[in-house]
Amino acid sequence: MQWLSRFSYYRRLQFSFLALILLPFTAVTLWSYQSVRQNVSDKILRTNEETITVIANQIEKTIDTISFASLYLSETYDPEVLNSLRYLTTAESFGDYGSYIHQAKLKSISGILTVQALDADLEIMIVNRKDRIIMSSLNRPVFSRVSDRFLQDTGKLDPGEETVLQWFLYRESGPVPEYCYAARFIIDPRNHEKLGTLFIGIPRHYFEHLLDTGNASIVLSLENSSGDMIAVSRGSEAAVSGKPLRSEVRIARTGWLLASELPRSSIDGQINREFLVSLSIVIVFFVAFLVLSMFWARYMNEPIRLLRASVKQYVGGNRDVRIPVKGKDEVAVLSLVFNQMLEDIDELLHRVESEQEERRRLELRALSAQIRPHFLLNTLNSIKVNLLMSGDSVHSAMLDALMKLQRAYVHADKPLKLSEECAFLGSYVQVMQIRNRLDIAFEYFLEPGTEELELPRLLLQPVVENAIAHGFSARPERPWIGLSSSVSGGMLEISITDNGRGMDEEAVKRLNRRLLGAEQEAPQPEKGVGLVNTARRLQVLYGFRSRLTAAANPGGGMIFTFCIPVTNSKEGSSHDDGHAD
Repeated sequence: MQWLSRFSYYRRLQFSFLALILLPFTAVTLWSYQSVRQNVSDKILRTNEETITVIANQIEKTIDTISFASLYLSETYDPEVLNSLRYLTTAESFGDYGSYIHQAKLKSISGILTVQALDADLEIMIVNRKDRIIMSSLNRPVFSRVSDRFLQDTGKLDPGEETVLQWFLYRESGPVPEYCYAARFIIDPRNHEKLGTLFIGIPRHYFEHLLDTGNASIVLSLENSSGDMIAVSRGSEAAVSGKPLRSEVRIARTGWLLASELPRSSIDGQINREFLVSLSIVIVFFVAFLVLSMFWARYMNEPIRLLRASVKQYVGGNRDVRIPVKGKDEVAVLSLVFNQMLEDIDELLHRVESEQEERRRLELRALSAQIRPHFLLNTLNSIKVNLLMSGDSVHSAMLDALMKLQRAYVHADKPLKLSEECAFLGSYVQVMQIRNRLDIAFEYFLEPGTEELELPRLLLQPVVENAIAHGFSARPERPWIGLSSSVSGGMLEISITDNGRGMDEEAVKRLNRRLLGAEQEAPQPEKGVGLVNTARRLQVLYGFRSRLTAAANPGGGMIFTFCIPVTNSKEGSSHDDGHAD
């Protein structure tokens, strides 16, 4: 990619346009073309399938009509019809008046069946054993002999098949048959002799009309179960190039295959034309972009060169350099923003220098303030020794408790063992007894193995402070605070119980929501470190598994429970000294 460095920024921008925009656009365009082509083909294929399904349903209706007519005539139990068929089974002409009467009877039946098959223009014909026509719906001459070609085609019928229709094609000339006949033998139910043969023919023009969809590009064909062509639409004259889109439907009653074929070229032609028009427009705009970008690069290069030179001067130490702003275009806005950035940098540098100076002063103050707690502890320790020497053990114990508290606050950033934290809480309770003039009993029981576990210093103190400040505000007769610890399931549980005034059920639920972070606490700047802050401190130090919960003490007061994950590693070790430094 080093060869790109030989070109200017805008030349590289043009190359980037070619690589990141034009090429993906070309790929997406080709993919869209294939996708549109496939989608259009699928939609046309579904349409053709629906079309041939409708045509197949119409053909099945015609076949049902033929089946009804064949059953009516071949399995009739009408005595008059049977007598007419028996009388004319060997007749070759109107030899007597009886022949005329029986033929007229069959002709009336033919008229009834012709009305039912009027939409298909079917030919219904009965031929007796002498190959003479004794009934015809198309006014063929009565007792005329069927053609030899017709007899040749009917010779393929199975004489032993008497229960189902047998289909055959009749051609006079050409590859497409003039009629598709259904044949069925008429058997005398009395002696099971053949009385004649019923022929029901579907004309070619019926199929041509049915297969004519109005689209010359679509080729519709109908074949019988042997693969012989029954009918084909006029669209077959169109040239089929490539693999066509083909849809097929099988007619279950006859085994015929109705197929639809559409040349893919007729689909691709329109899509290709639209694609070429869109591509031509894109190419025109692309060429125009290249030409305009060249001129625009020259126009943009001069301000950018000036900007680059100004940056070099500023980096070289010239803090007063600024870019002249001309016009209101993007480059002018960029120059204005750049000048403002230089002003901000100058101001920031000045502010950093001032902050560094202020930080040095604060560090000196911190070093000075660090001496004061030790000075106070040393002074209190001297007072305590003097009180002990004078025999005042009560006030000496008070000072000792106060000194322990002071040491805890001095080393607040160091962890503390649980047993030491409990000793600190005892000192805190002792100091609070003096402050509140309450005789508070503080007891704790630590499960073996938990005494050495280290905790952040002053973690439990806010709960004890809350019990004294709020729980004992009514000044009970025997105020009591108890602490217990246990380990279960890898969690250290510390419970702090008091017998203060407690809280109602709704207040406890609201407090638990605040401790779990589900409800925001109203800001109280004067409160200091409260229960909610303790719960947040737990989650910061130990993660989401830790929690602080509150519950009402059945005997009165509250129970606060700390749940802390137990780890093998310790946070630190306590370094509180027994005396002030």
